[in-house]
Amino acid sequence: MKDTHVTKITINKSFPKVWEYISNPLTYSQIYPFWLSEVKKIKNNFYEGKGPHGEYKFERVIDKNFGIVDLKIGNELSRTRIYPLDKDSTVVIHLGVRWGIMKNPLFWFFYKRDVNKDFKNAKKIIERSG
Repeated sequence: MKDTHVTKITINKSFPKVWEYISNPLTYSQIYPFWLSEVKKIKNNFYEGKGPHGEYKFERVIDKNFGIVDLKIGNELSRTRIYPLDKDSTVVIHLGVRWGIMKNPLFWFFYKRDVNKDFKNAKKIIERSG
């Protein structure tokens, strides 16, 4: 079983609109409901969230010039990259690496499935936004 999972999705909105959502953890309960149901900002670039699979504290590391949105969750790193395709389309690529605590292959399977569902949901929410 591979220990990496890549999700790629094209969102039919401009880079600034996609960046507005993907780089802001306070939108995550809306766009990533299979991961988080609530998110609070602790201090600049530090957040805590609760979701169906537990509670998380994480640090956001971003660089808009390169489309980087990384989340440091304990010893793990969630990597998302955002690239403009044209003025009305943006591609989002997420790289998930199997966490050390994910020993159970079934849990890893459901993690990958939920990540894919969250990005499909994000696409729908962002494309419907103004």
